[in-house]
Amino acid sequence: MDLLDQARSLAAGGEVGKAIDLLEQAVAMGEESALISKEIARLCLSVNEVRAFTNWCHEAMRLDPSDGEPQLMIGRVLVARQRWGEAVESLEQAVQGILPDARERAEAARLLDLARARYEEWKGLHPGASNL
Repeated sequence: MDLLDQARSLAAGGEVGKAIDLLEQAVAMGEESALISKEIARLCLSVNEVRAFTNWCHEAMRLDPSDGEPQLMIGRVLVARQRWGEAVESLEQAVQGILPDARERAEAARLLDLARARYEEWKGLHPGASNL
């Protein structure tokens, strides 16, 4: 069983903290990768550690700047929190990056359209204010 499978197994068994620790230890030992960073981000979000989630997404972006998935992951959270301006920025970068499958490309485009529309509505209701 590889490292990611071990972490996923721990998380599935309710041991999300141990799964995060396992992956963070691997990163500390030099096994950093965008894939591991994205998995840590997902695990952090699953326990509502949004700041850690964001940090690990940014680490994944640093390790693989062409990967659009971390931007999509952040974009989903920003849309859910109605942070329209930030969501537009993140989702624009996601659609320009590489996304693993057609479903994610379609999701990114759909969320971007929604965020743009809602941001324009928000700006109309709050002239001069910022939703960033």
